[in-house]
Amino acid sequence: MLFNLNSLYVIIGQAVVYSLLFLLIIAVFGSFLIAYSFKTERFILPNFMLFCISLLENLVKALFRLVRMDDSIVDEVGISLKNKIGLRKYKETPFNKRMIFLPQCLRSANCPSKLSPEGMQCINCGRCEIGNAKKHAEEIGYRVFIVPGSSFIIRLVREHRPQAILGVGCMGEVKAGLEMCEKLNLYGVGLVLDKDGCVSTVLDWEKFYDFIVT
Repeated sequence: MLFNLNSLYVIIGQAVVYSLLFLLIIAVFGSFLIAYSFKTERFILPNFMLFCISLLENLVKALFRLVRMDDSIVDEVGISLKNKIGLRKYKETPFNKRMIFLPQCLRSANCPSKLSPEGMQCINCGRCEIGNAKKHAEEIGYRVFIVPGSSFIIRLVREHRPQAILGVGCMGEVKAGLEMCEKLNLYGVGLVLDKDGCVSTVLDWEKFYDFIVT
């Protein structure tokens, strides 16, 4: 009986070691593909990379840090992949079924807008580009919200029930927003700020205007 238990422990131990080794090999290969995609902007085996980013994120990022590479590359490639996959459905969605969420940090530091249950109420004062962007998008058919946090987004999505969402924010916010869209079965795409922070952040507005007419 003792012999059988010892044999079982050996088998379990070997299985654990082989499983960890297998995951490490997958993570190393996935990390190589992610780094290659980042440098060349060509996506090879996108579903495999998404698997690595989604399920082996901590291990992949640790490998990036091990070779002294910026682990934010993993998030950047993940967002690009999800945008690429979701863009077709996003384009097929009527404009009046889409919503745009802009972060309040894009406002001017002297913004006079007030907070309401539907986010910041832009008065198009001309101190930042949000007023023009909101007006242009709404003329196309979008519903546009300037929000201070993710709790607003979840509530507004449940209230207005869009089919597709364009979210603008820092890397972490866009990543979380795309994950939220997957859970809510929405077509989500995201634009990352060129400069993040708490106030007076920067967005490539030309890219934004090109994107919303797609």
